[in-house]
Amino acid sequence: MKIMRMKKCLIPLLFLSLFTFGQESTIGLQSIKSSNPSSDYVEAELIFQKVKEILVNSRSFKVLDRESLGIVLTEQEIQKQITSINAKVVDQGRIAGAKNIVGGKLISVEYKKALNILGKSKLEGQSLQRAIFSFSIDIIDTETSQTLETKTFKIGLTNTKSLGGLTKPEAFVSGLNSLTKNLKKFLNKFVSKSIAILSIEEEKGGAAKKILINTGEANGAKKNDKISIYELSMVTVGNTQTQREKWVADIKIDATEGEELSTAVVIKGGRELLDKFNSQAKLICKSK
Repeated sequence: MKIMRMKKCLIPLLFLSLFTFGQESTIGLQSIKSSNPSSDYVEAELIFQKVKEILVNSRSFKVLDRESLGIVLTEQEIQKQITSINAKVVDQGRIAGAKNIVGGKLISVEYKKALNILGKSKLEGQSLQRAIFSFSIDIIDTETSQTLETKTFKIGLTNTKSLGGLTKPEAFVSGLNSLTKNLKKFLNKFVSKSIAILSIEEEKGGAAKKILINTGEANGAKKNDKISIYELSMVTVGNTQTQREKWVADIKIDATEGEELSTAVVIKGGRELLDKFNSQAKLICKSK
């Protein structure tokens, strides 16, 4: 017989591999580097603002960037002092407990005359431009400065999702907006929000069978995603303490229920997971 039970009290948080345990995660955001700062600083700033918009709107963590550090500069000055700014973001990120930094580079950008769907180079008497560009986004470890993940995004002349614009900034924004979905998907995959077990939905014979977690389509979660759960503990080694991760269970997302919720079936370790959940042990979740 399956027993349905909801937990009303606060429960342990399960974190994806990019973040440490805590109520609110912090992530650092570096300025976007430009291969030609004297001419491409506007485009680099537009990419920076787009990435920041995605991170902030996710409501998953606090974003630490040059603005939160109180650095107010013009776009040209940002590019001139970008190394110093990024160093400050990394340093403050360590202090604030940020595990990762999001950075990137504008690799190339140029503009061509655009054709509308009728094959004409004019729209209401105005010439259209289309941006052709590429940039990379990197996920960087604050402690080691190692690049954990990187992806290059490109917009070509034949991109049908970009309508171009009357000015170069309008054309660039149009192209950038057409990449928003893919950019969001990349960031959601590697910069994921903290996940909490909201309830044990089903249990049988003293083992958890199905759980409800607070991640969904907005965070890139999808059916059949596999996750391993570990218990966190501290072990003293000499004069220092080392964090130990002990496997508890494997789960698989059964169904997403909108943007913020999913149910997951327990593949293995259901008895141990139920015990740890009831004792409010500190747990960490890593994608398989």
